[in-house]
Amino acid sequence: MDVKVKNKDVIWSYLSILISMSSNIIVVPFIIYYLSGEMLGLWYVFVSIGAIATLSDFGFAPTFARNITYCWSGAKRIQKIGAEYFENSEPDFSLMNNILNTCRRIYMFISIGVLVLMLTIGSLYIYKITKDIEGYAHYYAWIIYTLSVFLILYYNYFDSFLRGVGNVFQAQKNRVVSKTIQIVLTITFLYLGFGIVGVALAYFIFGFIYRQLGKFYFYRYENIGEKLKKYYCPFDKKASKQLLTTMWYNAWREGLIQISIYLSEQASVIICSFYLTLKQTGSYSLSLQIANAVATLSATLYGVYQPYMQAAYLNRDMDKMKHSMAAILFTLTLLMGLGIILTLLVGLPILKYIKPGVVVSTPLLLGIFLNQFILRFRNCYSSYLSCTNRLIYMKSFVVSSFLCLILYIIFMGPLHLGVWGIVLAQVVSQCIYNFWYWPYFVHKELKLGFRDTIIFGYEYLLKKK
Repeated sequence: MDVKVKNKDVIWSYLSILISMSSNIIVVPFIIYYLSGEMLGLWYVFVSIGAIATLSDFGFAPTFARNITYCWSGAKRIQKIGAEYFENSEPDFSLMNNILNTCRRIYMFISIGVLVLMLTIGSLYIYKITKDIEGYAHYYAWIIYTLSVFLILYYNYFDSFLRGVGNVFQAQKNRVVSKTIQIVLTITFLYLGFGIVGVALAYFIFGFIYRQLGKFYFYRYENIGEKLKKYYCPFDKKASKQLLTTMWYNAWREGLIQISIYLSEQASVIICSFYLTLKQTGSYSLSLQIANAVATLSATLYGVYQPYMQAAYLNRDMDKMKHSMAAILFTLTLLMGLGIILTLLVGLPILKYIKPGVVVSTPLLLGIFLNQFILRFRNCYSSYLSCTNRLIYMKSFVVSSFLCLILYIIFMGPLHLGVWGIVLAQVVSQCIYNFWYWPYFVHKELKLGFRDTIIFGYEYLLKKK
C-alpha cells in the first residue's frame, strides 16, 4: 500500500503544534490565578514525574511505527537492520496482527509497571513533599494523574500505528481535538472551584479521548479493522517472542537515544539551577522555551514525512527519499530563519510590553537559537537513518550527551562561564561529531549535494512531486 504525504497532513501537523504550544499560554494564567503557590508547584511536580514515566517506553513507539509502515508497504517479515524489498506492495495483515498482539502485551507490561511505581514510590514522594498541606484534594489529584499516565502509556501504540499506515492527518487531528477539550475543561473546572483535582481530571479526559480516537480511526482507516479480522489468528507466543527479539535490537537503541536527548537538552534547566540563581535560571528557561517553540514548529515536516520515507525506502525509491530530505532541510532552515527574525522584531517587544520586568538577553537567545537549529538539523539526518531501520548514530548520540554533561560542569564550575556555559557545552558537544558527520554520511549515500538540496527543496514544496 502506497504511503503519501497530503497537504492536510502538513497543515494539521502545524496546527497540532500550535495548539500544544498555545495551550500553555492560555491555561497557565488560569492555573496561576486559581491555584495557590503550593498547588501550582505540586502540579508541575506531577508533570515532571509524568515526563520521566514516558521514558519507560524505551524506544518501542518509533520502532513499532516504523515496522507497521514496512508491513503496510508490503514487507513480509521484519528485520533487525534495514528492510527487505518485495514486488507485491499489498499489506501483510497476518504480520500486522502479530505486531499488534505483541505491541499490546508490551505496553500492558510497561503501563502496569509504571502504575505500580507511581502508586507506591511516587505516592510516598508526594506524601513527603505535601505533608504540611491540609486536606486530601492533592492526593485525589495524584491518583487521577497517575491513572492518566497509565492510560496514555497503555494506548500509546495506536497513535504510532496511525502514523505508521500514513494517516498523519487523523493522528494530528485527534491531538488538536483532544487538546482543545483539555483546555476548555481545565478552565471550566478551575472556575467551578475544583482546584488541582480539576486540572488532573481535565488531563485524564484528554488522555482518554486522545487514545480512544486513535484506536477508533486506526481500525477504520482503509477498513483495517475488517481486514485484520479476516486474517485473524490466535496469539502465537513463539512468533511474538521472535518478533520482539527482532524489534528489541533497535528498540533499546531508540531508548538510549531518547535518554541521551533528555540528558543533553532537558537536563540543562536542572543543571542551571545548581550553579545560578533562580532569577538567572528563570531567564534561561524562558529563552529556551521561546527558541524551542520556534525550532519545534520549524522541524514539523520531518515528523510528517517519516512514514512516507519509510515506505519509499522499502520500495527502493531513492528519488522520493532524496526529494523528501531536500524538502525537510529546506523547510527547517527557512522557517527557523523567519522564526528568529519575527521573535526579535515582534515577539520580544510584545513580551516586554505585556510584562515589562521580564529579562531576556538577546545575545543569549541567539545562542540558544543556534543550539536548537544544530539539534534539529542533526535530527533530520538521524530521522532519515531511523526510517531505513539503521540506528547507527546511537553511540555518537550517547557519547555526545555525556560529553555535554561533563562540559556543563567544567564551563559552569571551574571556568565560571555562567549561563553561557550551558549553551557552549551543548554546541561544542554536537559540533565535534554529530553536526557534520551524519549530514556528510546521508548526503553521500543519497548523492545529494547541498546546492541540489536548496533547488530540490524549493521545487518539491511548490510542485509536490
